[in-house]
Amino acid sequence: MAGQGSALAITAAYVLAGELAKAKGNHHQAFGKYQEVLRAFIGSKQRGAEHFAKAFAPTTQWGLFFRNLVIRTLTIPGLARLTFGRDITDIMVLPEYDWPALASTLRTRAEEVIE
Repeated sequence: MAGQGSALAITAAYVLAGELAKAKGNHHQAFGKYQEVLRAFIGSKQRGAEHFAKAFAPTTQWGLFFRNLVIRTLTIPGLARLTFGRDITDIMVLPEYDWPALASTLRTRAEEVIE
């Protein structure tokens, strides 16, 4: 139900690196595009967190019991996706970037292997 931080960090790093490469040194342009690409995705993650926040920090003994019961129940394969569906499913399509430095490195290594 949680654990979105790592995936979000990796996604954000990929987009930022791609936009910086695409902007060829114009970091203002890259940062603006980065925000444009990720704004809706991060907004949906924040809304999801707000939706589930109270369930993760119950204030009563009964609430704590119920939260733990729900978490144990959601370990049944497929039940979390069936129950929460769109709230836990990522629908962002990542942009594809041209990585010239990576392509150059791969070509150099391939040439070394051939020799």
